[in-house]
Amino acid sequence: MVRVLVRWLCRGVLALLRIEVRTTGQLPPGPALLVSNHLSWIDIVALVAQGDCTFVAKDDVRDWPLVGALGEALGVVWIDRRRKRDLLRAIGVLSDSLQRGTRVVLFPEGTTTTGRHVLPFRSSLVEAAVRTGVPVVPIALSTYAADGQGETLCWVDDETLLAHLPRVAALRHALFEIRVLPALAAGPPRKVQSAAARTAIVAARRPLGPSYPTVGNRVSVFAKQNFRPIDNSEREIAR
Repeated sequence: MVRVLVRWLCRGVLALLRIEVRTTGQLPPGPALLVSNHLSWIDIVALVAQGDCTFVAKDDVRDWPLVGALGEALGVVWIDRRRKRDLLRAIGVLSDSLQRGTRVVLFPEGTTTTGRHVLPFRSSLVEAAVRTGVPVVPIALSTYAADGQGETLCWVDDETLLAHLPRVAALRHALFEIRVLPALAAGPPRKVQSAAARTAIVAARRPLGPSYPTVGNRVSVFAKQNFRPIDNSEREIAR
């Protein structure tokens, strides 16, 4: 029940911010490690709004008002990135979560970017999928905006959440794209699966053509604006 309420809360946040989420592909029905590039806190809101899943998140987020409580309700796997020893514990917790039938989202870049390039993936936590035999499913995320300010949705550098929210709220319309890619074959070691997931995500995040805003016979509101992909640069958030 709590998960359902959190999902509706996330949908409400997206509606309030006028962010349309468009998903292609299907999430697997059973447990899976969903490996994704990372753009913003909006990634989490959009993915939870689309399906039942939880996340691997840095431990200090647990202290954030409301966010920490929601994370606990979703069964988030917390990890202290400042302590290397915590990695082994996190792999064990993640393995247990996957064995219980959970879909868990992992952002192996370890930071957010504006999305022009996908950073190298850290493969350590993919070991949990290898141990449990669950599929690794790549997910490619992209952002666009009707007024050409799609980069506004990305949360980079040392910007605070309170500074980022007003800029997102000021957008007239924005599009957040989730592309669920085919699951990788189970069996290979973590470094092989991690590299394969990154390759699939890089290939899937190709520039979208001018026909993309058209859905069926209906022209999306985005086609009526100065619609173009964001002009990204590679920056890392200081974490």
